[in-house]
Amino acid sequence: HHIIISRKYQMAEESYYGPEYRRPLNGAGVRKISCSATFDVTSGYKIATWNVRSLIAAGKSHNLVREMDRLKIAILGISEVRWIGSGSCTVDDHQIFYSGQEGPSNWNGVGFVITKDMNKYVKSVCNVSDRIILLQLSAKPVNVNFIQVYAPPSYSSEDEIEEFYADLKKVREKLCSQEITIIMGDWNAKIGEGKEDKIVGAFGLGDRNERGDRLLEFCKEANHCIMNTFFKLPKRRLYTWTAPGHNPTHIIRNQIDYITINARYRNSVKGVKTYPSADINSDHNILIADLKLKFKILKKQVATSKMDLEDLNKNKEKLTTELKRKFENIEIEDDIEQLWLHTKEAIHEVASTVKKQRPKKKHWMSDEILDLMEERRQYKNRDPEMYKTKNKEIRRKIREAQQKDLEFKCVEIETLEKKHDSFNMYKKVKELVQSVTRSGNDLVDEEGNLIIKEEDRIKTWENYIKELFEDHREVIETEDVSTGQNMNILELETAIKLSKNRKALGPDNIPVEVIKLMESMNIPEDWLKSTFVTLPKKQNAKSCKDYRTISLMSHVLKVFLRIIHSRLYLKIEEHIGETQFGFRNNLGTREALFGIQVLVQKCRDLGHPVFMCFIDFEKAFDKVRHNKLIEVLRKTGIHDKDLRIIKNLYFNQKANVRVGMSVSEEVEIKRGVRQGCILSPLLFNLYSEFIFKEALEGINCGIELKTEDSTITINNLRYADDTVLITKSHAELQLIVNRVIEACENYGLKLNAKKTKIMIVNKKPIRTPAIRAYNTELERTKSVTYLGTYIHEDWDPGREIKIRIEKARSTFFKMRKVFCCRSLKLDLRMRLVRCYIFSILLYGVESWTVTATLLKKIEAFEMWVYRRLLKVSWVDRVTNVEILQRLNKNTEVVRSIKTKKLEYLGHLSRHS
Repeated sequence: HHIIISRKYQMAEESYYGPEYRRPLNGAGVRKISCSATFDVTSGYKIATWNVRSLIAAGKSHNLVREMDRLKIAILGISEVRWIGSGSCTVDDHQIFYSGQEGPSNWNGVGFVITKDMNKYVKSVCNVSDRIILLQLSAKPVNVNFIQVYAPPSYSSEDEIEEFYADLKKVREKLCSQEITIIMGDWNAKIGEGKEDKIVGAFGLGDRNERGDRLLEFCKEANHCIMNTFFKLPKRRLYTWTAPGHNPTHIIRNQIDYITINARYRNSVKGVKTYPSADINSDHNILIADLKLKFKILKKQVATSKMDLEDLNKNKEKLTTELKRKFENIEIEDDIEQLWLHTKEAIHEVASTVKKQRPKKKHWMSDEILDLMEERRQYKNRDPEMYKTKNKEIRRKIREAQQKDLEFKCVEIETLEKKHDSFNMYKKVKELVQSVTRSGNDLVDEEGNLIIKEEDRIKTWENYIKELFEDHREVIETEDVSTGQNMNILELETAIKLSKNRKALGPDNIPVEVIKLMESMNIPEDWLKSTFVTLPKKQNAKSCKDYRTISLMSHVLKVFLRIIHSRLYLKIEEHIGETQFGFRNNLGTREALFGIQVLVQKCRDLGHPVFMCFIDFEKAFDKVRHNKLIEVLRKTGIHDKDLRIIKNLYFNQKANVRVGMSVSEEVEIKRGVRQGCILSPLLFNLYSEFIFKEALEGINCGIELKTEDSTITINNLRYADDTVLITKSHAELQLIVNRVIEACENYGLKLNAKKTKIMIVNKKPIRTPAIRAYNTELERTKSVTYLGTYIHEDWDPGREIKIRIEKARSTFFKMRKVFCCRSLKLDLRMRLVRCYIFSILLYGVESWTVTATLLKKIEAFEMWVYRRLLKVSWVDRVTNVEILQRLNKNTEVVRSIKTKKLEYLGHLSRHS
């Protein structure tokens, strides 16, 4: 049913309830909005809900926050955001939290926009789905929960409707019944006129429909009042949506957006009405409620201010002088803990003098465009033609502003290139092509239920870390033997120079007294503490297991560990087998991929089948047993001082987890090597080497390679924990899998049976029994991704090359904003193409088996790139020869393939 309001009635309404004075169309002045007489800025807040009909269009989010400021709205719930994924971002000091689909579709989407002042009250945000988002605020005497919804439209199936209400019910039931809960949004339902119990007031609009019955049923069950039906207002202050069939002579308007609140707090709402004059180019009107609440400021962890490295470099002499003066005053103490605390205090004190607030990044949005948006608003509901004209002008101005901004950034990139500042140049390129980083904070418990409260999320992470790194380990007694040399200043200088910090302070700025650490072999408590940050392994990560935990450690500790690394490397390298390619000098993925390609191809040429098992370990780095690690290190013969430092480092470490701006309680880490530590790859390589030595001891399985004077058997290829077992028969593969499982159990590791895959490569299909692990059949697959390359059982080299072409093409499309920008010189764009496109295309090229047909495909892709650089279409009938003449170059990719293969052949010859 539709509500039809006569044009005559509407005009009378506007005249009576219009603004106290109108803003001139030249943009001067501000339109004053009439509001409820009960609203008081000192004691009340305005909350609102609005279906924005997408925030994808450029400038629309700025338009939104401008309207928020004009209407003095503190919290705005938004529907139909249509942003992909979930997370948060900042627009003009307003925080936007949003929850959308994970892609590729970007329909639906809900969110909240809050002011800078309101942000200090936020307890947590929970992204339930692309139709429901929860915002929790701290208030007095009870907290406030805001739920923004976007219900399925009328054409949706009953199953979809019921799923939406079921999800909403789950969220509501997890909230404390004593707290204020406000549910608002686009319900796509019509409640209609007429009072119903204490749930619906007497001042609704129109007739109730079937979706309205479902909403009413939910509100009765939840004991929620639909507040925009309780206030007697003109109809123009009630309708929230204008139907597509609307025209000046036949106006069709409905009330489908609602704000509800639990009944016991109904009196907190002092008024609810729409503001038809608010404009964001949507067919919905904003619905605003005056809320009388008292919020409570939360004590949040303050983000540490980052040091401006350029400013630091400018003040290097001043900083050096001040540090030397501070260090001269430090008393030489026997207590390492006190020595470090005094040293740290001195560094912090001096560093604080050069900290400065980083300037905000300039945005292309201008006051001129915002003023045009305000002018467009004046014509809403009055002059549709002028509204469209202004809208076109705004879009044109936005395009011009974005183009100017692009040109400015291109000038910055070219300036950095002239200065040979590659680091900052590529940083600017990434900023130009990458969208705003938006990260979500969704988390589910072990049963798959969404965790609502922030403190529960922190506790979940704390328990996960505690369980992950829990182990029963015995205290290892270290002998009082002082073999090994003390740390010297040359080692310290070398370690600092090798530090990855782009502008690390010179060695003169480090106190020599820190060398006493090596004499005592003790480590300051600060260095034993670390903070885990979580990085999702996949899209839409929900469970703790879907995240990778990266350890953030003291930078001074990293320098210290680099010295230990340089001492251990050669000794450990003596014990690492030739089938391990990870994190070793002169070895890498290139050698690993070449090895597996040549090995399997030779077997196929000779007609021998190859049985492979691609092993996936469960949290391999996190499950290294410390006792076993020390035992393994002892067997390598490293010096006692180095061993004791490693023992102290791993047996006394503690860590917490950062969740948003909060951190968990500290947890004792009883196993695992830290991901992010320079020692971890080296130690894990040694650890896994002993596992495979134990597993393969006494068996002779694998592929035999005969040389002139000997026979070599290869049964595994490894890159850190990425392992492939290779045999010539099913029985051999099952035997090795069993032996590896047994050895792993002794060292605390375990295979992931779900992700471990079996592949059989042969010219003719082979049927064999399944390979089993832990009484589970391992999946036999036709294809697998290994070290970033595609491997198929038919061993067709063309498959991988086609995939690399498509990956390179996809990256080109993502970065076309840079590659096709004529504001950048062509030479610079070609350099960027080589860096970002051809590097992706030629990954693993040394292991390719190329044919003339494949080379033609590669060359065709290269010309495809050049045509887009010059913005030349195929329909322009420009030949490839002319394209190359315009670029003043020849094709280079095929030549690069041949060059790389020859260079690698020379590399193999020199190291054979």
